[in-house]
Amino acid sequence: MNMTKDAVMQRIRNLAADRGGHVGFDTFVKETGIKDKWLRRQEWWTGWNSLLAELGLETRKFSVPRTPEHSIVQAVAALIEREGRWPTEDDLVRARKRDGSFPSLGVIRRLRSSGRLAELIIKLGEASGQFPKASDLARQHQTPVEDTADARPDEKVKGYVYLLRSGRRYKIGKSTDPSRRYREVRLELPEETHQVHTIPTDDPTGIEGYWQKRFDGKRIRNTEFFELDASDVQAFKRRKYQ
Repeated sequence: MNMTKDAVMQRIRNLAADRGGHVGFDTFVKETGIKDKWLRRQEWWTGWNSLLAELGLETRKFSVPRTPEHSIVQAVAALIEREGRWPTEDDLVRARKRDGSFPSLGVIRRLRSSGRLAELIIKLGEASGQFPKASDLARQHQTPVEDTADARPDEKVKGYVYLLRSGRRYKIGKSTDPSRRYREVRLELPEETHQVHTIPTDDPTGIEGYWQKRFDGKRIRNTEFFELDASDVQAFKRRKYQ
């Protein structure tokens, strides 16, 4: 996606004007089709409320101040240096119990689920010259960003079939808005969740059924999850449109 900050700000102005001066982040993403993950990776991105404030629009008020991102990242990086491994949720809970100033599991989970935790730890290591173990492990856990919206402009897209990874399990589903569905699913699952790939299609129900049937022998009993290997995942990712 090639879009400047000024272009994004103009889209916010237009949408706010249509909605009486009020526009939420989820609404903006849904209405414009601009991916939230793409926005969060831009150097000029400082948060949704910051953009609204810059435009003079009403911002959402939080009753409890949010923990600054740099504090979260530095705390997790320091934990990784001490433990010598990428932290599990149990590690994070124990660290919180030992030190009440350590960020809560909830705030770390939100940053990690967005796919930005590893990226920010790497940047912290590069800027500070510290946290070498944390930086190396973060590179191993970095999630590649894929642009899945533009498959074949000449094909009619009615929806998407997505592949999500949660821990060692994979979930196949369909949605007209995969970014929104990813945000919903990751809040429901206890383990770290990543969006692996989405396939634009003119037949979401049929293509979802095709992949679920193809991997049916690898379905985890009585669940909607599958145990896939690397070749299965690559087969799914090769499809740019179906």
